Amino acid sequence: MKNTIITGVLAIGLVAGSANAETYVCKLKTSGRDNGWISKTIVVNVNDAGDKVLVNDALVQQAYDRPIEATVVASSDKRLTVKWEVNGLKTVRGVTIPRFMYRLTILKARGNKAIVKAQAAGYWGDLGASGKCRLSK
Repeated sequence: MKNTIITGVLAIGLVAGSANAETYVCKLKTSGRDNGWISKTIVVNVNDAGDKVLVNDALVQQAYDRPIEATVVASSDKRLTVKWEVNGLKTVRGVTIPRFMYRLTILKARGNKAIVKAQAAGYWGDLGASGKCRLSK
């Protein structure tokens, strides 16, 4: 129930200003190894021109309390890849991570399969998760 409410709030926050946009609601299966640095639900909104993308998830909400703009890395009929950064997240011990970089690829040709990678600036290695996105127009 809580996840449904969060998903609804995230989606409404993105869709409100974009009538002809495509919105992907991505449900991810995290491994537990990510320690909560990858949200289980990520919402991506692409405007009708395809040149502006907004992204929202629980960590973006925690840091900014609103959707943020993402950069389109690749966009075609087969895939959409976007990247964004979240600054100032805190660990459970209160340590601030100055910058967390995220990259999400939606494989449209494979049923909207989602692959997300996350990396904290200054830390070795990255975290990952995968899942599926649902498209709404």
